Amino acid sequence: MDCNDVCELLPACADNELGAADSLRLEQHLAKCAACAAELSRLRALSAAVRQGATYHHASPALRARLAAALPAPATTPTDQAKRPRWLDWFAWRPAFNASMAAVTVASLAFGLTLFMQQESPQDALARELVSSHVRALIADHAIDVVSTDRHTVKPWFNGRLDYAPPVHDLAAEGFPLAGGRLDYIHGQRVAVLVYRRNQHPIDVFVLPGAGKGKPDADIEGALARQGYQIERWQAGGMDYWAVTDASAADLRRFGKAWRMADGAQ
Repeated sequence: MDCNDVCELLPACADNELGAADSLRLEQHLAKCAACAAELSRLRALSAAVRQGATYHHASPALRARLAAALPAPATTPTDQAKRPRWLDWFAWRPAFNASMAAVTVASLAFGLTLFMQQESPQDALARELVSSHVRALIADHAIDVVSTDRHTVKPWFNGRLDYAPPVHDLAAEGFPLAGGRLDYIHGQRVAVLVYRRNQHPIDVFVLPGAGKGKPDADIEGALARQGYQIERWQAGGMDYWAVTDASAADLRRFGKAWRMADGAQ
């Protein structure tokens, strides 16, 4: 079981809905993977916050009085009862019950809104997955598959391993020497990861194909920060680029600018 398999089991585990066999396999993986264990802790904390922090609103006496005053008088004759729309029967219940139902409805809406606001966007989910990949590579000492400062060595290494050719730039003159590259598995597909250095800080550049078609080559998202790591995203030439590092945000912005200048020079 690898980290991608585990990501599909973590939500069920956080809600205590995992079967015995999957629980055993998951426990074995978590004992060896700090990143996945941290993610499980985050999911459990989020679940607990939702359960404990959902707002419950009681209907005020004034609201109950207004609802009671707005209710139509009940039909008093069989003829009137026959003419009465059936949906109005709902209002024939006691005001106290109606007020309780209103309170339950308000609480349900508040709870649903809380869940919606805490739901991750696709961009946030991908950013979290990329940071996890960056951390796993460092922990497992598998940050680089092909070690080279020569882009003419790194770029051909991906031939036959991917169905696209990632661009590779020499940015040593700008203070970001190339260290090599590796393969990773993101969103159900193999992707290229180019590894650069800023002093002692690695910068992983994830190159995802097929994004940005029909859009201008531009910085569409800019800088993000997740779990203490800096993230820069841009699109160019039909590729989606995500750079992840523990270097400073200013260094990462300079790296992104240097990359785009190298793209424009080609």
